Amino acid sequence: MAFKLTICCLIVELAFSLIEVHPPDQDSSPKNFIIFTVASENNDAYQRYVRSLRHFGMDNSLITLGMNQEWKGGDMRKAGGGYKVNLLKEAMKEYKDEQDLIVMFTDSYDVIFLTDINEILDKFYKTGANFVISAEDWIWPDRSLKSQYPKIEGKQYLCSGLMIGYAETFWEILNYKEISNTYDDQLYYTHVYLDSDFRTKHKLQLDGTTELFHNLHGTLEELNMGYGNQRISNLKYGTMPAVLHGNGPMHVKLDLNRISNYYPHVFNPTAGEFGECYTCNEDRIDVTENPPVILTNLYVKERTPFIDYFINKTFELNHPRSRWHLRIYNLAPSHTSHLQELINFHVYDDNNSEKFASFELFQPEDIQVKELQALYEYGMGECTQVKCDWYFGLDSEITITDNDVLSDLMSYNKSVITTQLTIPGQYWSNFWGGVNSDGFYKRSDDYFDMVLRKRRSVFNVPYVSSLVAIRSDVIQSKKVAYLNERFSDSNYDVAFADNARRNNVFMYVVNTKQHGHLKKMENYTALHTNNDLWQIFVNPTDWKLNYIHKDYSKFLEFKRYQFPSPCPDVFMFPLVTEKFAWHIVHELESIPNIFSSGQNQDTRLAGGYENVPTVDVHFTQINFQQEWLKVLRDYIMPVQRRVFEGYRADGRALLSFVVKYHEAGQRLLKPHHDHSTFTTNTALNHRGVDFEGGGSFFIRQNCLVGDAPVGWTLIHPGRLTHYHEGREISRGTRYILVSFNDP
Repeated sequence: MAFKLTICCLIVELAFSLIEVHPPDQDSSPKNFIIFTVASENNDAYQRYVRSLRHFGMDNSLITLGMNQEWKGGDMRKAGGGYKVNLLKEAMKEYKDEQDLIVMFTDSYDVIFLTDINEILDKFYKTGANFVISAEDWIWPDRSLKSQYPKIEGKQYLCSGLMIGYAETFWEILNYKEISNTYDDQLYYTHVYLDSDFRTKHKLQLDGTTELFHNLHGTLEELNMGYGNQRISNLKYGTMPAVLHGNGPMHVKLDLNRISNYYPHVFNPTAGEFGECYTCNEDRIDVTENPPVILTNLYVKERTPFIDYFINKTFELNHPRSRWHLRIYNLAPSHTSHLQELINFHVYDDNNSEKFASFELFQPEDIQVKELQALYEYGMGECTQVKCDWYFGLDSEITITDNDVLSDLMSYNKSVITTQLTIPGQYWSNFWGGVNSDGFYKRSDDYFDMVLRKRRSVFNVPYVSSLVAIRSDVIQSKKVAYLNERFSDSNYDVAFADNARRNNVFMYVVNTKQHGHLKKMENYTALHTNNDLWQIFVNPTDWKLNYIHKDYSKFLEFKRYQFPSPCPDVFMFPLVTEKFAWHIVHELESIPNIFSSGQNQDTRLAGGYENVPTVDVHFTQINFQQEWLKVLRDYIMPVQRRVFEGYRADGRALLSFVVKYHEAGQRLLKPHHDHSTFTTNTALNHRGVDFEGGGSFFIRQNCLVGDAPVGWTLIHPGRLTHYHEGREISRGTRYILVSFNDP
């Protein structure tokens, strides 16, 4: 069990035509076979080990020693483990005289089985040995013994994590000499094996060519992963090992974790379009009949685009509020007043909604602990205080789009789990497929396939963040924590993952269902009142989610004749949300003296003169023109091609502006043609509420379009055929967004 950190992470993808071993129909464990292991706790790693046995019908042969007992074997990262030998010695007393009994010993936390007992016994009998011990290329823990090893084919040095043999022989081995609990177990078995007289007498062998056992340390490049209807095979020796052991340092354990995402019979990436997950529903539970008590913490660490969506969506998630504790930790002073308004609406002013079991909003001045590690540690610890069954930590960079995300994650019943979230169009995600020796990102060979959802399953990964669900018993065990002196405070998430890995707490990411995505947080300016309007290039998916009308996509399926057409060659479609309309109006009204005077003289224009002036704001005045052109190209032009067939717009608009009609100012607009090939006119507020009258009257067609819902857009020819005017309003203020397209 050497700890040298040299390993090749290239998995050879050449395929052997080998058949995977499928589980037997019933328990196939022969009566003359038992398996011993040592495990002090029923953790994730142990459960994986048992699951691999159960898959092949061998779990009834398992005898676990030391469960729920104090570990007395010392620090296994160093020399130690004699406790395992002494436990085995005591347990073997009742089996020592059974001549035909085959006894297998394996470690548990870093071991999985790859085949059934029939193949294992067949391979053992063919060795002709009484006892077979696994082998590796690394000598541990006493390198001075190297010269005493006999030369054999394949790997030369003993690894005591995997062994099999006759009970009588095993009993003799265990009684070779007395050792303390903290004596090194591998050194003990090494002394036994290097005793040439004892080795010969009892017919001891090392499995040098990995017929039975494969130790992963330093040997990953020897393996062909197989997949599909194939088996893991050793390319170097042409063998198919029966048991896989992730012996050695942490990076080897992580290699085993990644392999165990596929074996035994876990996930087949070659089946179907997205692979076939055999275990996705294996241990799932129904959390709807008796909903767990949950604590959900929202962390706003910095200025966040679309913060209102993040908050509002949380309140829409499906879970009974009577069994839901909610906390919001805001570290961004610029969000203080806005968050308070949102909370007032959702919590204090909403008399019709079910009340939360408890709720607290912590503003920057309320948070005494400013260090992120300490804050997240405190927040997670609240789970114990409120006696929650599940804890959820949600960072404000996430965007949730599925209201069942909480129940979906809990249903998998994992210690720690997240749903895959990525920045749309990028490979940046909230999980890592691998980590380097410093605990930071390292790309795994399957990472891209996971991020692109070409492989859909529940994956054991070394790091999760942004939306983390943790079962309460794991929190109570103190095996997960954000406090970690190895990492800087800003790397609180890396610190958490490191602690989990070291304590055999598996972290999972599920990507079988799309629950949301990540936002980009950089370059979020504070130049405007509604800064989200300018996010269309940075976070286009969120911009669409917040600002494009929910029914817009339906109209892309329409034929020309299916579009509402209040006048000849005048069509209507839903373009933007009421939120967009409110934000753009609010943005303009928050800028003093931004609207023009409505006079013919207009210095904003190249010629300085407007023939048919309006009281308006050009988007060039607020640096929104490029953003609007993207709306034109991405959302208006696809509709234009459907209603005006045979014409493909250039995506140009020299004039895009918001017009303000007011009862005490400009009330109407005289007849005119637009300087465009086609014009769009979008309603920004409510007729009958914000204003009365108004509308677009097309003179030649003798047709008035008076009542367009907020966010709906008229699209019509600008020149020649559609001479029109803006009808007079009789009360209030009317806002419209006009764009002269393809001038």
